[in-house]
Amino acid sequence: MEVPDLLTHAVARYPQKVCVTAAGRSSTFARTSENADRFAAFLHSQGIGSGARVALLAYNELEYLQVRVGTLRAGAVHVPLNFRLSAPELARIIDDCDPALIVVGPNLHEVARRASPRPMVFLGTETDDVLAATSPMETPRLFPADELAMITYTSGTTGQPKGAMLTHGALHASMLSQGQEIDARPDAVYLTSMPMFHIGSQLVHAFTYLGGTCRQLVKFDPAEATALLASGEITHAQLVPSMIRDIVARWPDNAKSRLRRVLYGAAPMPPSLVRQAIDTWGCDFVNGYGSTEALGVCALPPEDHRPEEAPELLKSIGRSAVGMQLRVVKTDGKDTAPGEIGEIVCRGPNVMSGYWRQPEATAAVLRDGWFHTGDLAYRDADGYHYLVDRLNDKIVSGGENVYPTEVENLLLEHADVRDAAVVGTPDPYWGEVVTAAVVPRDGASLDAADLKDHCRGRIAGYKIPKRFHFVSELARSPTGKLLRREIRRQWPGAGESRTAHET
Repeated sequence: MEVPDLLTHAVARYPQKVCVTAAGRSSTFARTSENADRFAAFLHSQGIGSGARVALLAYNELEYLQVRVGTLRAGAVHVPLNFRLSAPELARIIDDCDPALIVVGPNLHEVARRASPRPMVFLGTETDDVLAATSPMETPRLFPADELAMITYTSGTTGQPKGAMLTHGALHASMLSQGQEIDARPDAVYLTSMPMFHIGSQLVHAFTYLGGTCRQLVKFDPAEATALLASGEITHAQLVPSMIRDIVARWPDNAKSRLRRVLYGAAPMPPSLVRQAIDTWGCDFVNGYGSTEALGVCALPPEDHRPEEAPELLKSIGRSAVGMQLRVVKTDGKDTAPGEIGEIVCRGPNVMSGYWRQPEATAAVLRDGWFHTGDLAYRDADGYHYLVDRLNDKIVSGGENVYPTEVENLLLEHADVRDAAVVGTPDPYWGEVVTAAVVPRDGASLDAADLKDHCRGRIAGYKIPKRFHFVSELARSPTGKLLRREIRRQWPGAGESRTAHET
């Protein structure tokens, strides 16, 4: 089985239509495809072809798409790198994937050189000159579905990043599946606010494939994103909860967006924020759940976003996405009963084929044809799934299980709380105690007593944080995911300890 090239369909239908715009520059579908062919020819001139890895370290530059497509047309494997990482962190990933070439974007030259001595080419004048001097080559427009296309690295929130191997078939299936959920179409203008190294970029490609225009933010800026959405230019977007919170807070009075649909995900979003975003933009919302290893597992569609009639559904991540199978299982592998917490497992065409050069790690998560996500959830009688937490984030305090997300969502309902994270910290009496890092809203005056009063009577006493730490920002990944390991490292057993043995 073969799957089509990302640009071929749109080039045939809309060659002179704008494919992508970034930082005031634009490129048509025909021009983007031609440059991808030139880049493929350049790779072949360097002896880079079938199976070789080509790493890309860049912000959301205009050239990002043509490098990705050109890499695949050359038969090579695309490896997007996280520009937020330090040089030593990048060095470990580069050594692991062993690329034949690293393509480096503006303002990242120094960190790239410190990370690796491998061959590099720099986006901008250098690549412009290279492409101008290279004749486009005839490249394939169909790819074997089972052939490796991309290695994308996990965020490493619970350990060292691992390279998830994604085939052409997996990328194509996830693009179509997610595109249906967000209603991708040729007349759309999609706001690319997520970093394109992230697996969420597959949603960008659903629009590109059909001939929609992508308006890329080189780097996410709340003020710029707000202005674009308020201008009426954008019809579709993917935003993580922290982005939504920042944009809604800046939304101009009387501004009317042209947004049709927004997909949110990557981190839990409090139902109160969902309601606020629906009221502000008046568009459809989709909650998408997936991971680096499984690209789009389930979704909560617009018809289930009914704050007045079904407020509890806003806490759900929905039901299985198109083409995917989903279960919640106990430690013995048997399905849980409705309401019983277990691990989410899934299978379908969107799932990775394994971790790059890590057979033991692969065997640990791909078992009997099912991918074990490491995420804890429960399902209700109607088949809706509710994410509880990461398997490794569960807090055990005095023998009782506490799931941080439940406590965080409650803290975020407090009017003076802008952000919150909950972790377990060591305690000689309880083993672990529930500990909260809280970011107050600007100008707010908060203390531990206020927040304990807010929680009391709404969750069990043992779930109420016993330690509070007030901070200006929380450690998060570029997609808004809380980096609990970093938070624990900052204050492993400290914070404002108040009545440490309180129940």
